[in-house]
Amino acid sequence: MRSFKLLAEAGFAAVGNADRWYVSDGATAVGPVALELLARGIEEGKVPLESYVRHEAWRVWRPLSDVALVQAPPAADSAAPTQPYRGPGPVASSSPTDDVTLPGRPPLPEEVHPSDALEGAADMPDALHLLMNAAVLHLLADVALLHVTNDEGVVVHYAHGPFSRSMIGMRTSFTDPVMTLARAGSVVVTEPSPGPAGKTLIERLMQLGVVCEAATMQPVVVDGRLIAVLEVGRQGPQLRASELVVIERLVETFVSRAEAGAWR
Repeated sequence: MRSFKLLAEAGFAAVGNADRWYVSDGATAVGPVALELLARGIEEGKVPLESYVRHEAWRVWRPLSDVALVQAPPAADSAAPTQPYRGPGPVASSSPTDDVTLPGRPPLPEEVHPSDALEGAADMPDALHLLMNAAVLHLLADVALLHVTNDEGVVVHYAHGPFSRSMIGMRTSFTDPVMTLARAGSVVVTEPSPGPAGKTLIERLMQLGVVCEAATMQPVVVDGRLIAVLEVGRQGPQLRASELVVIERLVETFVSRAEAGAWR
């Protein structure tokens, strides 16, 4: 088992009395959880040493190595491999858990509360990251891209999938069929028979390393301006109407809070 010790110079005096922490592997965020549970997940090898952590009072994510000293056990004591960090995912038990040392089950449609999905966002980029994570968790998605707009087109800021790191920073023009529809405020759903935009969406998500049977694009329009484009896909089965409704609710809640100035 690893040993875990907070670094005194990491500035923990600024977190106040609240014990609410988030941990992310770069694609999926888990939290809020108590520091004790976070430490246990790290010590037992369920949380990768390359993870990022953030207290709800902080405005930025920090590498785990910046806030804690983690020492691995000697090689002789680690013959048995540790369980990989999975984050929320399907398990045999139907009981929910907020323990980062255990894989949790995905939320059921009736349990998804859009405002909860965005809780703890420090700023607009953080809120967009949480929005993508919530969409991935609800759809049990294999891949996802969160594009942020600029004057020339869109740029991938967040990605989920086997090749997510290679997709960060990818630029796409507004002439792309999917982005043309996004600028018009239209949603894209690839099944049952994808059109030109649907085929483009599937081909882009394939670059993340997964061939998707089901995919959707949701535009994020704030104060009449397209600020981001969310693309989510999975190998199968096809998307249900109830799942699409929840994704739309997540986006609508994000837009409502953004227009109210929640992250300015």
